Amino acid sequence: MYIAVVKHENNKVTKYQPYASKSDADAHAEKHGGFVAQKPDDDRMNYWIVDGETLIFDQSQADSDDAAIVATQYQRDREPLYPPLADFADAYYWAQKGDDSLMTSYVAACAKVKSDNPKP
Repeated sequence: MYIAVVKHENNKVTKYQPYASKSDADAHAEKHGGFVAQKPDDDRMNYWIVDGETLIFDQSQADSDDAAIVATQYQRDREPLYPPLADFADAYYWAQKGDDSLMTSYVAACAKVKSDNPKP
């Protein structure tokens, strides 16, 4: 698979057109400008680095970003499980009035989410 890179800025591809054959990509680049390169195996365009008229896939940055996503997955797993913030506001109000029972329940619910989905 080939791509006709039509536009790039700051060594990043901003516009391209994919083609199955190099001749079709060459024709597009000739008509619209740019250059032709073999399409990187990874479709994540933000990791394609323009080096002259070639493309390099920045595997180390992709791996680093992937690791960061995996390392913080527990946060995204927890988010929908926490009780609503409106419940916290209500519990806080009643705690200020001397009734800690709702706040105790709210904190316990949050603690359960954390224990069920521990940080790695």
